[in-house]
Amino acid sequence: MDDAARTISPAALYERLEQVYRLLCGKVGSRSIGSGQGRYLQLLLSRDGLTQAELVPLLGVSPSTASELTDKLLAAGHIVREKDAADKRRVLIFITDSGREAAEAFRQESAGALRDAFDVLPADSQAQFFALLGNLLEPDKPCETAEPMIRPGKRI
Repeated sequence: MDDAARTISPAALYERLEQVYRLLCGKVGSRSIGSGQGRYLQLLLSRDGLTQAELVPLLGVSPSTASELTDKLLAAGHIVREKDAADKRRVLIFITDSGREAAEAFRQESAGALRDAFDVLPADSQAQFFALLGNLLEPDKPCETAEPMIRPGKRI
């Protein structure tokens, strides 16, 4: 590693990470659903039957944004609301079959966009980059793969 890479200021690093984030945001997203809706559906795939209030912190969005995402996904038929049988005051959100299809399409499209975005790097640099990101996001787990993944609720 050269001296310039070692002496980068935290502010300059933040700016570079923000540039990478904007690049990825421009490349990631489905033709039928946006990245926020995609993250929402990905979350429901792993934790179906949550309330909207439970979704807010997991998505890392405001309650009004979660409400807007919920309305759009309801209108598209990707989710349904059902009263909790154990507590009629609670309304649970469940993913539908069309939501599962949309989530899978979003996952495949996003993975492809991320691969395309990082194709400018040689394979060994990609592996090193993703290992470093893995260490930042989950320092207790060794990074075993160089394939980019979208993880619901993770923010850069």
